[in-house]
Amino acid sequence: MSRSIASQAWDKSEIERAAALGRDLRAQVGGDARLFAARAPGRVNLIGEHTDYSGLPVLPVAIDRSTILVAASLPSLRVTLRNADPSYPAREFVLQTRIPPYPAGDWANYVKAAVQGVIDHFAGRGVEVGGMSGAAMLVDGRVPVAAGLSSSAALTVGATLALMAVNGLDLPPIETASMVARSEWYVGTMAGGMDQAASLLGQRDHALFIEFDPLRARPVKMPSDAALVVADSREIADKSGKVRTEYNRRVVECSLAARLLARALNLVGVRVLGDVVRARKEWNTAALVEALRRAAPERLDPDLLEASALLDAPADVVARDLLGEGAARIALDPARPLEILKRARHVLSETGRVLEAVRALEEGRLDEMGALMNQSHRSLAEDFDCSTARLDRMVECARGAGALGARLTGAGFGGSIVALCRPADASRIIAALVRGYYVPSGLEWQDACAVFRASPGASVIELALD
Repeated sequence: MSRSIASQAWDKSEIERAAALGRDLRAQVGGDARLFAARAPGRVNLIGEHTDYSGLPVLPVAIDRSTILVAASLPSLRVTLRNADPSYPAREFVLQTRIPPYPAGDWANYVKAAVQGVIDHFAGRGVEVGGMSGAAMLVDGRVPVAAGLSSSAALTVGATLALMAVNGLDLPPIETASMVARSEWYVGTMAGGMDQAASLLGQRDHALFIEFDPLRARPVKMPSDAALVVADSREIADKSGKVRTEYNRRVVECSLAARLLARALNLVGVRVLGDVVRARKEWNTAALVEALRRAAPERLDPDLLEASALLDAPADVVARDLLGEGAARIALDPARPLEILKRARHVLSETGRVLEAVRALEEGRLDEMGALMNQSHRSLAEDFDCSTARLDRMVECARGAGALGARLTGAGFGGSIVALCRPADASRIIAALVRGYYVPSGLEWQDACAVFRASPGASVIELALD
């Protein structure tokens, strides 16, 4: 087996997982096939939640939990897909210009999203889909699913790298990250690009300060006296399922807030709140929130008629811009008003916290970093309405046991929390979560709560099995 592993990113267990998949795949496709293995980590976001799709910065780390995907070229346009977990059914589809998705919630849609992204990107470079090779792919995912740790992004990134490898295609990591940044749109979630960028660009022992429009990333060294405890609430947060409606609703609310602010401030070309921030060099949260308060009601009717009047634009144009068109059109609950002021206040204040958090980490001020994480959770719970009673209880358990800061991580509505602490306090925090949350809730905790470490980003190698 090849040991020329980029940046020595793969650990022994990941190499063993790849070898096991490779032996299985070779039995399927024949002994002469070239085998490529992709490793893609999940991520935990330290701070900067629900800011990426507004074009504003985030501060995640790639984690030491990964998806391994092994692929071999097929002499056709077929893609065959099998998972080491038998609960995920085998799938097969054909490379074509527009690949139709499986029904919503199907795990293989994330692979289709990856394949569609590669086809679209390289079509602009003269690579015709008819000249590409299909692939046989085997997957072994160890990023906890529906836990807010981006198992979907790890699968999408791994499939992207694997398909590129079997077709001899290559891109710089930052360009690959840009290519897959909107991949979850394929499955109907209007996500930003944090998850895929963190998986691709992560560095060992570093967080990533990621900015958007254009995508760029800068490593931020994690202090040696910092530890991250990540705990899964076991409350499912599946963005391809029921959580998608709430997530997409927040995207609409933030986009509407941006347009209302732009009209109030006489700005043009604004689609997201990040456009407002970039246009106002000396911005601050309080001033922008006050400008929005003066320009529009705190909440608006979901039929968007009131919004179109405030924006002085036809209702059908406003609806198309905010909700999209066709099968991907976002559906709003007609009985629930759109929250505008609260959502903008969270995104803008969270952006300020991200900038402060970068400085705090770089200067080793962990108490300040913890305080920012606590403020972030409060804002997510009160202004963004994406925490839950379970997540709140876990956060309180962690803080009570000595965490410097704790907050939900990922989109919320379930999933996981992340707690920042000194290494010596990690075991006490885990014990407190077991005692105060898992046991009273009747939940298994052995695989749900652990210290996570900042991991290298995704890479691909060629396997040479003995």
